[in-house]
Amino acid sequence: MKQPMRDRILAAAVSVMRERGVTNTTTKEVARAAGVAEGSIYNHFADKTELIAASMSQVTGGMRQAVMTLFNRVGHGSLEANLTEYAETAIDFYGDLLPIVGPAMGDHQIVDWLRSGGPVQGEGPAPGPVLGNAGLIGYLEAEQRAGRLPVDANPPFLAALLLGACQQYAFLTLFTEPDAVAGLAKLPTDPATYARDVVRLLLP
Repeated sequence: MKQPMRDRILAAAVSVMRERGVTNTTTKEVARAAGVAEGSIYNHFADKTELIAASMSQVTGGMRQAVMTLFNRVGHGSLEANLTEYAETAIDFYGDLLPIVGPAMGDHQIVDWLRSGGPVQGEGPAPGPVLGNAGLIGYLEAEQRAGRLPVDANPPFLAALLLGACQQYAFLTLFTEPDAVAGLAKLPTDPATYARDVVRLLLP
């Protein structure tokens, strides 16, 4: 079955963003990658901003699903297993995200735009990394209320430490050969093993 044109354009945009970063992605390159005329993009998206916003939504979809899965498991399974699975997803997500947003970090205009809401300026809470923290904090607080996380645990800091560890590992493995990760950083080269060991270290 042939993929709908909008989906082809979105997939192409994500592919180009992964290769060139969000700031260097052009509608011309997206159209070429999708195998469509550049004008066809505007039949489905009002402008490049809307296309980029939709593409970023595609990229972050896995993390949103991971948070939903966590909330469905409050009180079920082991806390360690739930968080380990989430951490594996986070490592994959950051591995995808860092090459996309990396070029934007040096552009103060784009950073200011993203900090003030990005493509949804003034429409509710700004999208971005803070929503990942908020989702994980919400899960940890729910487990705390269920009595599965000690009352003296600090969900905001646990969330920050876990997400930070996942992001740092993704950054490290993007720029470092596995032998150096194991030999110099002394970390496992298998993301699943790393995720499990980090969660075991962080859980009270």
